[in-house]
Amino acid sequence: MRNARVGLVAALVLVVGVVLAWQLQRARERAPADAAPVDGARIDPANEGRRVSLRGRIEVVKPPHDTELGIEARDAIALVREVEMLQWREDCSSEPCSYRLDWAAQPIRSDAFRAPGGHANPASMPFATARFDARELKLGAFRVDSALAAASIAEAAYPVRAAMLAPNLAASLRDCDGALCSGDASAPAAGDLRVRYRVVPTGERSLVGVQRGDRLESDAAR
Repeated sequence: MRNARVGLVAALVLVVGVVLAWQLQRARERAPADAAPVDGARIDPANEGRRVSLRGRIEVVKPPHDTELGIEARDAIALVREVEMLQWREDCSSEPCSYRLDWAAQPIRSDAFRAPGGHANPASMPFATARFDARELKLGAFRVDSALAAASIAEAAYPVRAAMLAPNLAASLRDCDGALCSGDASAPAAGDLRVRYRVVPTGERSLVGVQRGDRLESDAAR
């Protein structure tokens, strides 16, 4: 009986040891290799050039700004402008070819259509889809690269209004259910534009990067 109890205790100790070893290995695998945890409130010169990890809220000092349209996102790491134009598309999978209007992010060449008459598209778009990064971000005492701060963060819709536009564009675009449209939003025509925005929101982040002076840079910058 006594031997059975000893065997049971030994087995339990072995199981606990295996579980603890597994948990330790998992923790090591999850931890960034060679990244020293640091206090973001101060910069230690001894960590210059080293990979460090820190956690805190990303502060947007100079927000992303669409200089063409004047739209700014004050509490975002990045601002993404999505531009589409209503254009004719040709489908010649059967005869005769058919044509339909569709929103597209790139110009569609209509001069190559089999029946271009009445299906002309503008040769270019006045502005294109673009991304605007915050010009300065901070986490504690560190300035942070926007690419590092935005990594693995999902974009979110950013509703805008015509009142947010630069004055010279206020007459060209109008409110369109959180987006901006040219022409009649209820009955759009070929050549009309639709502009929507998305943002990479700020918030609490755990970052791993290389300390360069007062900057935290991505490994790719090394």
